[in-house]
Amino acid sequence: MSLWLQDLKGFKSIWGLPPLLYVLMLGCAIWSSDPEQPGNALFYGELAFYPLVVMLCAALFHRELGGPMEIYATLPQSLTGMAARKGLILLAVCSGYQAAWFTAYQAKFGAVTTLVYSYGPAGQSSMRTLHSFVPLLLQMLPALLFIAVLTITVMLAVKKLYAGLFAGLALWMLDILSHGSWLPYFTIYTVHIQEQSKEIPDLFLPNRLVLLSAALGLTVILNYTVQDRSRWIVSEEE
Repeated sequence: MSLWLQDLKGFKSIWGLPPLLYVLMLGCAIWSSDPEQPGNALFYGELAFYPLVVMLCAALFHRELGGPMEIYATLPQSLTGMAARKGLILLAVCSGYQAAWFTAYQAKFGAVTTLVYSYGPAGQSSMRTLHSFVPLLLQMLPALLFIAVLTITVMLAVKKLYAGLFAGLALWMLDILSHGSWLPYFTIYTVHIQEQSKEIPDLFLPNRLVLLSAALGLTVILNYTVQDRSRWIVSEEE
């Protein structure tokens, strides 16, 4: 339990402040909106979500990368387990965010009606009124895993928080600016999938599978990078 508490203490730092302020800003945006003109629910569920994921990764790993990593590498504990714990914490916090904005949006506007995709062979989309945030979380889960693992892998590979932040935010910005047209199979937004489906029919399921496969591949690299203790120790000695 103490290891989990130590990981959670990562949020009690200057790196925990940006995601907190960011969420409060989104909450203020919901409550200050005109009740007769509800904002797009996917803005809170997807568009504004991925920068938060990147910020949370920095908050979780700043203690290890901001100090002498050699100390952590010489302790009798699993470095892979450390990364796994932080990953689970990240998923829990992201799920909490999804539940929070969904509840606030529902309380403000009465209902959450948005675009939802099916994981069936055709990957059909439809506008649905949801009673739970779970369908939205499930449809974005492969993209969430991809951008989180990409951010963490770059952080640990380069041993710099800013490198991971740049990688995650660069992917997010690239996807927004291109509307998913540059890398349609790697687009993280379902609204972009809807746009690109005009040229690539039934894109949703292949897109989600590619993102999930890429996330799993990066996880293998992440595991190899983090458990190589000599790499961390030599780096500190140099």
